[in-house]
Amino acid sequence: MASRPSARGLAIAALLATCIVSAPVRAAGPSAADRETARALMEEGRDLRDKKDLQGAADRFQRADAIMHVPTTGYELAVTQTALHLLVEARDTLARIRSTHGGPTESRQFKEARKKAQELDDSLAGRVPGLTIVVNGAAAGVDPEVTIDDVPVPAAALGVPRRVNPGHHVIVAKTNGADGRLEADVAEGETKPVTIVLVANASAHAGPESPPETATSPPPEGGGNKTLMIAGIAVGGVGVAGIAVGAVTGILTLSKKSSLQSECNASHECPPSSFGTFDSANSMATISTIAFIAGGVCLGAGITGVILGTRKGTSDESPKVDDSPKVTFTPWIGPGGAGVSGRF
Repeated sequence: MASRPSARGLAIAALLATCIVSAPVRAAGPSAADRETARALMEEGRDLRDKKDLQGAADRFQRADAIMHVPTTGYELAVTQTALHLLVEARDTLARIRSTHGGPTESRQFKEARKKAQELDDSLAGRVPGLTIVVNGAAAGVDPEVTIDDVPVPAAALGVPRRVNPGHHVIVAKTNGADGRLEADVAEGETKPVTIVLVANASAHAGPESPPETATSPPPEGGGNKTLMIAGIAVGGVGVAGIAVGAVTGILTLSKKSSLQSECNASHECPPSSFGTFDSANSMATISTIAFIAGGVCLGAGITGVILGTRKGTSDESPKVDDSPKVTFTPWIGPGGAGVSGRF
């Protein structure tokens, strides 16, 4: 009677079956069409490189290497990347070639490509420059977001040389509410320290919107309104002149009246020769009255302007009862004189 297979035997059998099934798949590799396409791409790449079209050559070599993943395609790509000063990318390509081993059956072309890749990698070891980035101004415990040419830099790479390609670079650092930016040029083999100082940006300064303030004219220096005071003096001067005119015409009116009294009898009957004097007296009286009224108004307005112009300003914005002095003038004319009376 046959014995039942052990669990260990079943596991070994399953492993062998898996290897037998998957072996043809692994051994297949690139198809004939893939290899022919890669060969054509390699030829185009060499022609473009001879014509100094390094970008076009790098594109063809990269496509060929993506299809084949063999030392020859990788080496040509690394050589072209080096010519483009893409030293970081070239070393990464060379590291992939060096990480694989062809074994004793590897072709002579592949072995030669591996040897050249090792020599190129050794020559690039001291040529790749670096930027040592330090960020100042970040809050304690906050890691700033840093980019070099829009490529993020891990926080662990800050403060130590960050390998970059030679040439011009833009470094940006950001935190919530602050940022910093600077540009740096670095040559092959150079390690340059770079310090970025964070500055609060507009969003950090933005606070709650303040209510709009009412536009008010600040009181002039000294606490008064000089313009109002000057205008008051000018208007007051006009008022004084008006009163003077009223006084003069009033005196003339009284003179005319006195002349009429000598020409007329006790019953106030006057001869025709006095009619002209009577009309002149009435005109003078009218002019005097108008001059007194206008002068009184202007003088009152002028005095008010001077008083308000010399008052000190106040910061109290609440409405106040108008307590400015009131000025009233009343012109008068009568027997024996004329003038103006006032009340403050």
